[in-house]
Amino acid sequence: MSEDVAEQDGLQETRRIPPPDPDREPLKANVYERMARAAAQLTPLFPYDHAGAIVPCGNVLVGGPDNAYGHFFHWNEVNEVAVTYGSNEAMLATGQIMATQHLHGVNSFLRDEKNPEAFAVLVVTQHQSEEGDQSEALIARCKNCKAELVRHDYDATPYPLPGYDAARHGEPDAPVRQFATTLGSIEFAGRRNSEQGRTCQSCGHVNDLFPADIWGWARMVTQTEAVSKAHRAMRQAASAQAEQETKS
Repeated sequence: MSEDVAEQDGLQETRRIPPPDPDREPLKANVYERMARAAAQLTPLFPYDHAGAIVPCGNVLVGGPDNAYGHFFHWNEVNEVAVTYGSNEAMLATGQIMATQHLHGVNSFLRDEKNPEAFAVLVVTQHQSEEGDQSEALIARCKNCKAELVRHDYDATPYPLPGYDAARHGEPDAPVRQFATTLGSIEFAGRRNSEQGRTCQSCGHVNDLFPADIWGWARMVTQTEAVSKAHRAMRQAASAQAEQETKS
């Protein structure tokens, strides 16, 4: 075999995609169908959020006379990429791809949130840490002077790394673990909407309440908790039935 052929074979080998993990089957999802029924913004489209996983999360942002999304900042030590799967009267065009900075602003990305014709369907994808701890933070700034109102730092270390917090995000056998960003978001909203969180320590301005409900985070966390409890109840019922049949 010539050196050129050997070098070419070696290059092909390094570019070859390894076979899928037998414990995590390849899946596909239609982002439009999935997000039509989603409980919250930043809904993971697939059930994989383990260490090293690529986690695409869907968002549907819609304008309306009573709609308001507010504004905050998200800091993530892992990379994120946003893809627009369709928009109208939005600051992100259909088909636009954007790689975010580790610290980036978050809002509806609609030109006018009160316009019922405005919408955007986005998928934000992050790459979970493959080793070590992972941290995230959500930050609010004063509308009047732009000083920092609240900074909520939280642990987002993915399963099954040593730093994974099972008490916070879900036991290893949980059918669906709490998504760290969503859990951190409702904690952030609680701090942001407290009297201390609304009042700027720099200029004294009392900021409006953050509109947490429209993001759906609390509902998603509550439903995830209920699903895990239901799964545990089913296992217990099946175990009790098996035990009863053994005794019969």
